Amino acid sequence: MPKQHIDTVFVHTALGNDTSATLNLEIALNAFFKPMTVHVELASVQDDKTVALGPIAINSQETTHIFQVASVQLWSLDTPNLYYLRLKEESGELLKEIRFGFRRIEVVRDGIFLNGERIKIRGLNRHQSYPYAGYAMPKSAQVLDEDILKWELGVNSVRTSHYPQSHHFVDRCDELGLLVFMEIPGWQHIGDSEWQSIAVNQVSEMVVQYRNHPSIFLWGVRINESQDNTEFYTATNKKVHELDPTRVTGGVRYTRKSELLEDVYTFNDFYHSGDNAGIQPKKKVTSNRNAPYLVTEFNGHMYPTKSFDDEGHRLEHALRHARVLDALYESNEVLGGLCICVSAKRKACP
Repeated sequence: MPKQHIDTVFVHTALGNDTSATLNLEIALNAFFKPMTVHVELASVQDDKTVALGPIAINSQETTHIFQVASVQLWSLDTPNLYYLRLKEESGELLKEIRFGFRRIEVVRDGIFLNGERIKIRGLNRHQSYPYAGYAMPKSAQVLDEDILKWELGVNSVRTSHYPQSHHFVDRCDELGLLVFMEIPGWQHIGDSEWQSIAVNQVSEMVVQYRNHPSIFLWGVRINESQDNTEFYTATNKKVHELDPTRVTGGVRYTRKSELLEDVYTFNDFYHSGDNAGIQPKKKVTSNRNAPYLVTEFNGHMYPTKSFDDEGHRLEHALRHARVLDALYESNEVLGGLCICVSAKRKACP
C-alpha cells in the first residue's frame, strides 16, 4: 500500500419507500493520511452507469458521510444487482473501490425477510478443502463451487463451516444471489484468556474484511459446537455489533437450552433417524422461544452414502433429506436449515 491510503470503507444502505435509498459511508484512514477532497462515484455493475455523488472533505482519521440516491436496483436472490462505490482524488486517480448491493435483511422471530419478502433458508455447510490440494485452490475452483451450489444443488444459502472462506467464493455468492452465514474459525475447543483474546481479534478481522458483501446475512461469533462461556461470547457479540450494527449474530451449538447471547439461536439438529420427526420442536431446543431459530446442521454423516451404494441405500438417503426439508418448511418457528456438509465437489447432500 502507498504510505497515504484509505484503510477501510464500510458501505451500508437503507431503503426508502420507493426506489430510493440512503447510502452510508464509514471511512477509516491510515495514520499518514493528509486532509484532502475525495470524489465519490456510484456505478452499476450491470450497465456501468455512473453517478457522481459529490466531493467530500476528509480531514480526520475516521469520518462518516451520508448520500441520498434517487433510484437503485435491489440485490435479491433472483436479481443480485451490484454496485461499485469509487473514491477518487481530484486528479481522477482511484483511491478505493468497494462492491456492494442495496438490500434490506430483517431476521426476526417469525422469519427472514429480504427486501420485505419472507424466505426460508435452504442451504448447505461448506468446507473449502479439496482432495489432494487442501486449501490451495484458485479463483476458478472457488467460483465453480458456488455455481454447483446455486444451479445443481438448488440451495439459497451456505454456511462457511467453520471459518471465513475465500473472497472469490463470497464474491460469487454476491454475483449469483446466495445468502452466506459467515463464522469465526474453531471447533469445540475454547482456550485460555490469551486464546480468547485472539479469537475476539479474529471476529474483528472477519467483520472488517467481509462486511461489504451483500450476501452475508449472519455473523457466527461462537466457536462451533463449543460449551457456553458468558464472558467470552459477550465479548464476541459486542465486537460484531460495534463493527457492523446492520446484521445479526448467531453461534452454532449442539446442546439444547444453551445460554443465548446472540441474536439468533443456531443449533445442529441430528434428530431424524429415518422413522421419526424431521426436526425437534423449537420449544425443546431453545432457551428463548422469542428468539429467531435456525437449524445449522442436519443429516450428512448420520447416514453415510456414496454414489456407488445400492439404489435402496441412496433412495433412503434422499428421503431422509426430504423429510427434514418438509419439517423445516412446515414449521413457522424455524428460519430454515443448512445440511452438513458439502466439501469441494464431493457432494454429500443431494
